[in-house]
Amino acid sequence: MSSMASVERVGQAWRLHREGDNDGAIRIFDSVISANPDNVDALYGLGLAHKASGNLGAAADAFRQALEKTESALSAVKTTSQTEGNLGDNDLETNFDDRYMMLTRMLSQRLEDVGATAS
Repeated sequence: MSSMASVERVGQAWRLHREGDNDGAIRIFDSVISANPDNVDALYGLGLAHKASGNLGAAADAFRQALEKTESALSAVKTTSQTEGNLGDNDLETNFDDRYMMLTRMLSQRLEDVGATAS
């Protein structure tokens, strides 16, 4: 396994995916996920690479895992926000919830794209 940081490896995998080397991208995304199963960016990329390769079942699995982790992170951000006396939903004091709300919508759309549901 490479000693390259996971952020760099995810970037490398995204580059391969954009260049059409989905098999190479899948290998790298899988290695990142093996080291860090909560890496939503790698799970999302893995789903896109599988979708581009025509493996819609594997794409749906990756999108579902990413959605589960994203929803969990969004819930944690909301709880923290409420604990700190803020709104909880769409807390304008931070942008942490924005990322997870956007990812939740994107992942739900990707699941629809491959003919799957969230559960």
